[in-house]
Amino acid sequence: MKTDKLKRATVVVGVALAAIGSTPLAYAEGTPGAAKVSVTASCPGDGHLSTNYTCTSLSSGELYHRKYTNNQASTWYTKTSGSSITARVGYNRSGSTQWSGWFSQSSGTTKTGNWANVTYCSGTVGLLQAEGQQTFQTPLTACS
Repeated sequence: MKTDKLKRATVVVGVALAAIGSTPLAYAEGTPGAAKVSVTASCPGDGHLSTNYTCTSLSSGELYHRKYTNNQASTWYTKTSGSSITARVGYNRSGSTQWSGWFSQSSGTTKTGNWANVTYCSGTVGLLQAEGQQTFQTPLTACS
């Protein structure tokens, strides 16, 4: 399988999590040596991938948001087409928003934000704020 097809089939996201408040911890494309999570690269129509794992298809890529049982959360954007953007990812819980730092992103790349102390069974919203555009979101409901 060619490398570009492999990238489309599976996105590997570096999960570099730490237990420091709700401060954004990292955003990166596959952090070497970090634990890796294999992520489906295709967002289903209803946006539901599994419990506490959601996505939203956008015109130039896909926005993902996932919470883990150890009260960690990640939001990432996989850009599949279009010109480069300046953006940041984040999440909102109960009106409080946390953001990664700003980054430049070109087509064919994934940028990730990771946070600690995000209650697993709380409702959250994954966010993508692209400079000069609206803020995009992918909501995740609380456990039932």
